[in-house]
Amino acid sequence: MNEQATYIAEIMAQPQEFFWLPWAVQYFFFIGIASCAVLYACWLNWQAKSGNDRLEMIAIFISITMGITGPLALTADLHQTARVWHFYAHPTLWSWMWWGSVLLPLFTTFSGLYFIALLVKLIWKKEFKATRWIALLSAVSAAGLLLYTGREASVLIARPIWFSWWIPVLMFLSAMQALPALINLGTRREPQYQHRLARFHVVTLLLLAVCFGLWLSGDTVSGVAVRHQLDVASPGWWMLMGICALWAVALVMALRNLKVTRSVPYITLSALVAMGLTWSLRWVFLMEVQAVPKYNIIANPYDYPLGTDGMMAIIGTFGLWIALTIMVREGVRWFARRVQHG
Repeated sequence: MNEQATYIAEIMAQPQEFFWLPWAVQYFFFIGIASCAVLYACWLNWQAKSGNDRLEMIAIFISITMGITGPLALTADLHQTARVWHFYAHPTLWSWMWWGSVLLPLFTTFSGLYFIALLVKLIWKKEFKATRWIALLSAVSAAGLLLYTGREASVLIARPIWFSWWIPVLMFLSAMQALPALINLGTRREPQYQHRLARFHVVTLLLLAVCFGLWLSGDTVSGVAVRHQLDVASPGWWMLMGICALWAVALVMALRNLKVTRSVPYITLSALVAMGLTWSLRWVFLMEVQAVPKYNIIANPYDYPLGTDGMMAIIGTFGLWIALTIMVREGVRWFARRVQHG
């Protein structure tokens, strides 16, 4: 009589730790808007219209302040910042992170030169022919940053929700829709720009909605994974509804601004809503997706800390941006007064 033995193999799996923390959300948020601001400023510069000077200056001002805040948040997310030199000592052309290590210093350099050129034009009334080429180089590096930050996540096959070319497009449009609201806030005492910026805001919001709908309804790996996640996890629906609610409020406020010139509190609230939409999309894309099981069937829980890897990181980076905004603005005003009065 043959004895039959049955072997049972049990696979044990541990929940996966989050490799991106709120510091990464802050980096993607600030660097996305900063890059879009440079693209818009360059477009205004190449139009060569006299009425564009003020909007161009505000756009590059936003880029400078956010372009400083973003990389500082990135250094906190890298954990071992002393190893950054490895990117330059050992080039890896196939890595999007390596391209980011090249593009980020170029973006900072060109946008800084762009800002200085606009300051010279503002204070000394001198305009250089090289400014438009510096603006173009800034825009090229900004476009590269937008591509790199989008593809850094969307190349990961192990995360089906991220694995799509729609992710860089959505990251770009979600950042771009916040830009006109922020410029509108910067020119809040100059109502002649409100209708133009509100129209810009409406167009970007509609483009974001169209691309978001195409992504969700598509037959790509990412689209199918998102729909499956919405079917099996109710929190996904709540996050989707929250994003849709922010988008709807931003659209209504922009449409109302198209018809009537609005007050400073209204413009401020519109900017906060637009920034909230940009930030919320990045939180869902970068943080909530990491909670979805990757190599196992166990949910990957995330405990939101109050310290430097959580709430303090978010509050601190926004506080840094506000402080930089005040310092740069007041520094420019002080310098302009010194030059004017000798």
